[in-house]
Amino acid sequence: MKKYESLKRQYPEYISLNQLYQICRVSKRGARYLLQNGIIPCIENESNATWRYKIALDDVITYLRRREQWGSLIPRGALKSPKKGSRKKQPPIFHATENELTAYFSERYASYPDILATSDVSAMTGLHRNTIRKLIRENLIEVINQCDTYLIPKPCLIEFVKGPKYTRCKSPSEDYKKVIGGFEIWKAAR
Repeated sequence: MKKYESLKRQYPEYISLNQLYQICRVSKRGARYLLQNGIIPCIENESNATWRYKIALDDVITYLRRREQWGSLIPRGALKSPKKGSRKKQPPIFHATENELTAYFSERYASYPDILATSDVSAMTGLHRNTIRKLIRENLIEVINQCDTYLIPKPCLIEFVKGPKYTRCKSPSEDYKKVIGGFEIWKAAR
């Protein structure tokens, strides 16, 4: 208890990230992990580069007490850097209204039948058939279940593809990238 009283005399009521990692004796990356994952509460200010995090000293002392009881609250391997070249590219980000996406996918899928098999949906979306089945099991795509066969109504597929689960997908498929990239071309042509 006395060691925490000395911290209160030594530091102000609110401290910075640099002071946090010195007090907790963790790396800067570890201190950032504690803040970003809510282990130590903080007030984040993205506009101020020097004082991005405002951390109450009382919250830091609470964390230190918990750490004494339970050990490190940072999971093993959480701070490792990814191997070089292993980072996946972020999915293309585009800004579109729901009406624009509905019109784009309705036009794009006009030549397909009204009831689709998973192989059709795979060709239409650029996602693998196993991914389509997984999305169906997670109830993200509505289906008609007919004797262990999934039949997908086209309106249900359009409802899925205009949502963020599809438009922000991290699929490396070239077909997926063509579908998403085609939106910008379609929008420019209108």
